[in-house]
Amino acid sequence: MSQTTRGRTLPLSVVVPCYGRLDLTRRLLSSLAAAPEHFQVLLVDDASPEPVARVLDGFDSHLDIECLRQPRRQGPAAARNRGIAAARHPFIAFTDNDCVVRPGWAREFATHLQDASPKVAGVGGRTLAVGDDVFSRYYSYHKLLDPYLNQGRYLYVVTANSAFRRSALEEAGGFDEDLREPGGEDPGLCFKLLERGFVLNYRPEAVVHHHYRPGLVDFARTLFRYGKGCRLQTDRYVSSLNRPPTTAPVEMHFGNLPDAESA
Repeated sequence: MSQTTRGRTLPLSVVVPCYGRLDLTRRLLSSLAAAPEHFQVLLVDDASPEPVARVLDGFDSHLDIECLRQPRRQGPAAARNRGIAAARHPFIAFTDNDCVVRPGWAREFATHLQDASPKVAGVGGRTLAVGDDVFSRYYSYHKLLDPYLNQGRYLYVVTANSAFRRSALEEAGGFDEDLREPGGEDPGLCFKLLERGFVLNYRPEAVVHHHYRPGLVDFARTLFRYGKGCRLQTDRYVSSLNRPPTTAPVEMHFGNLPDAESA
């Protein structure tokens, strides 16, 4: 489907930080190209050894796509900030290059933000595992990458599957670039938004399928990175959210309860 025959243009830019994983990046682009609408796609190559721009062949006629390359590896937070700066639209969605999106994913986010109150800074979607191994089932069952609901409000959404108002991102100063590894930069951003009086929403119809590595070592490393990053951002921002000191610390959260989305 060429750009001229696609449906309406959404006021949405999709930012994807990339480091390697070229085959998975192609799968992501194929899923984005299956959308009936038109929107901007920005791949931000975090100085991959093999340039991510090599995957663009065949997609530039289907997608409004650009690949930006970082001069040196700086981490996904800095890559996302560069994507924010290059985005042309008022809404900015994020996913990762080990994900695939459903065809209506971009439309769900754009529609939600267009219809929502201006106080809604961002919205997260439902993230499911691609695989059926025990580790993938654990991530899906505990909704590890879904928005985190606590005491009636969403404290954060996850950049594997979320979208924000560009104006809110700019007001909060974007992602903290001192976090060089994945994990914690998305809660940190959301804490800054909540501090400024914004709220976050959940749109379960916006579905992403995530590739997880099935090994025990990778599983442990992932949880360690998430916990370390969340702890750093919690210590930096959560005290300003007026949370009671007896509340369980956010950094210890590794997933939602099975019935959280109906809470």
